[in-house]
Amino acid sequence: MTDRRKSTSTRTLIAAKSFNRRTMLKATAAFGTAAAIGPWFVRDALSQSGELSWFTWEDYAPKPLVDKFTKDTGIKLNVTLFSSNEEQLNKLRAARGEGFDLCTPTITWVGAHVEAGNLQPFDESKMPNLKNMIPSFYKKIDELGGRVGGKLYCSPHDWGTEALGFDTKAMDLKYGQASFGDLWDPKWKGKMTCRPRSIMLGTGLWMEAKGEIPPGSMFKAYTDQATMEKYYSQTLDYAIKNKAQIGKFWQGTADTHAAFLQEGCVIGQTWDGPINTMANENKPYKYLAPKEGALTWVDSVSLTKGAKNIAQAYEFIKWIQTPENGGLLADETGYNSVVTGAEKHTKPSYTKNFNNAYPGDALEKLWFQGEEKPWFIAKRQEYATKVQAA
Repeated sequence: MTDRRKSTSTRTLIAAKSFNRRTMLKATAAFGTAAAIGPWFVRDALSQSGELSWFTWEDYAPKPLVDKFTKDTGIKLNVTLFSSNEEQLNKLRAARGEGFDLCTPTITWVGAHVEAGNLQPFDESKMPNLKNMIPSFYKKIDELGGRVGGKLYCSPHDWGTEALGFDTKAMDLKYGQASFGDLWDPKWKGKMTCRPRSIMLGTGLWMEAKGEIPPGSMFKAYTDQATMEKYYSQTLDYAIKNKAQIGKFWQGTADTHAAFLQEGCVIGQTWDGPINTMANENKPYKYLAPKEGALTWVDSVSLTKGAKNIAQAYEFIKWIQTPENGGLLADETGYNSVVTGAEKHTKPSYTKNFNNAYPGDALEKLWFQGEEKPWFIAKRQEYATKVQAA
């Protein structure tokens, strides 16, 4: 198995060694530079009124974004929040895909949602602003399982990573030296935070870099169950043996904030958004990609099986796939839009956080996580439960 960090898809995303957010987006603008100018959506009788129900992540629907969508379209956006892909999958499965119009699965989970009967395919003819998407992220639809049986089941929404969040008063991690292994430094005993199901992946990549696990094994684990069980068991054993290192487990954004602001944690394997929002509030926290590569995901918007407000759902997708609204999404959530030109509509704080997180060749080393089949999800959850219960 080729090392994921050297994959063709990653090189497609990152075309140059010297990078910042602006140059990355300029490099990929050829796919569709003509972002819609003037009216960004068709205001017909259906889209000017009505409601839309969105089941989404706990930090994906900030008030400025919700209010602007309603102001621009006349559609009332009703939001219900979740904190993990597991929660989203299970709640939609229990409801048989009913109760919401749109949901927000990570693309690698789309296949599991389709198998569970949670989603219905899109009509791409009703999605004119797909042309505004950064080309490499459009390609991720097929690479990460967002198209099933030739049908499109998701529209990429934003992307982000899971890497190192830390308290700058306690440490000053440097790019090129910082590693997932820093999470296990005895200096931070009882002061490290992590998510039960992903700490094994970060630890496994650290072990790969040290030669304790064969290169490429953690990515091969997505497609080969024997490989998954062998090396996840190895990282599970390490995590259990060193569990005293962990001060608090997190499952979502609120837990991450609590770990640092209330539970005394000073370092963690975290998403970028929660750390960036704390930094924007002038709190002493910073986010940084480790030398093994930041774990990278792409979240999407999908049409639920029982969607009732279909016209309004397509209006939301057209609306969010404009540079102005993509920039608003990035500013308000701390994550990154998949829309070409969105960076031109962000605040300086966004650019600062992005460049702090991905200096040097960090963008070339983004480690895209693989498609998560139902067997993989179930087995990993078994290991995550053991970490928590140890």
